[in-house]
Amino acid sequence: MRRLYLYLFRQLLFAFTFATVAVTFVVLFTQLFRLLSVVINNSATVWVFLQMLALSIPTFLPLVLPLALGIATVFAYHRLAVDSELVVMSASGISPFKLALPALVLGGIVLVTCFALTLMMTPQANRDLVALQYKVRDSYAVFLSRPGSFNDITDGFTFYADKRGKEGTLEGVLIHDVRRPQNPVTIMADSGQVTQNSGQPSMVVYNGRRQEVDLATGKLSEMSFDQYVIDLDAVRSAAPQRLPDPREQTVNELLHPTEDMLKMRATREHLMAELHQRLASPLLALCYLLIGLAAILAGEFNRRGMGQRILLAASAIIIVQSTFMSLSNIIVLHSDLIFILYLTALLPAATCFYLISSDWLEPRPHKTKALAA
Repeated sequence: MRRLYLYLFRQLLFAFTFATVAVTFVVLFTQLFRLLSVVINNSATVWVFLQMLALSIPTFLPLVLPLALGIATVFAYHRLAVDSELVVMSASGISPFKLALPALVLGGIVLVTCFALTLMMTPQANRDLVALQYKVRDSYAVFLSRPGSFNDITDGFTFYADKRGKEGTLEGVLIHDVRRPQNPVTIMADSGQVTQNSGQPSMVVYNGRRQEVDLATGKLSEMSFDQYVIDLDAVRSAAPQRLPDPREQTVNELLHPTEDMLKMRATREHLMAELHQRLASPLLALCYLLIGLAAILAGEFNRRGMGQRILLAASAIIIVQSTFMSLSNIIVLHSDLIFILYLTALLPAATCFYLISSDWLEPRPHKTKALAA
């Protein structure tokens, strides 16, 4: 019996691995163009693109793993049924519940993995991915790659360059600084470039003039220079810190939000909806697994194929997934419907579990439809 369980588990594990890789590539393909647009529009490197690609995988794995498990279960058990292996096992007195045990073990492993992802890894991956995107967007190389356009480095600090010169320098530089509204500063220079000084980026402009106006007195101060250095990190030091989105927050942060978070970013209902969505979504792994098991193991085996059952299982998975995603948005506004989120995953799972375990105590051989002569 142990050898039989190991055989079934290997078949399931192979199918699950293949389905996970296949579904992951499909989802990655849909994300590819969005990430490429971020990289291209912000002149980032291939390494940055690969980093964003790697960080995006944990963000959708909690969705991919349950779907891959459902697909693998249907595929593996259907192939065993078509090859008459399940017929032989059932005829020897092995109940559908015992045939389903290896799949339930794999389902338990996937369930624990999904909980680890949704509660720990996915929020951190979301936070790192968003932070990397902001870093790419705010990179100083961005405005260097956009001659002929005005670029806001930070609120009140605008940079403009007419064109790119030789060796990567910029020509026709204009800088307008209104971070101090009563004393606006304008810098005009023939050329400029970004340099690194002890690891700190600086903008060095050459052959220009610096003008500062005191609006209170109307006095204009003007200074000509051969070289003028602007500390870019100091320019951005006053930028406000971004509050994380609920999907980037840890469980503890969702349970104990700061006052700034509640006032400026999200409501308490939004945070609770995010928390319950994380707790409920791993349950879809068992739901899809049991739907696949019930489709193949419950009822009579048919060696000619089980097309209708597979179609019914696929339809059930699609309906459950669509309902779950819709409820995830609805419970933000109607927190009293949170329990339906759990019922959506647990009710189909319980029904399918009953179908495959109803003859657990009294195993009966399945009837097999004979092939037409």
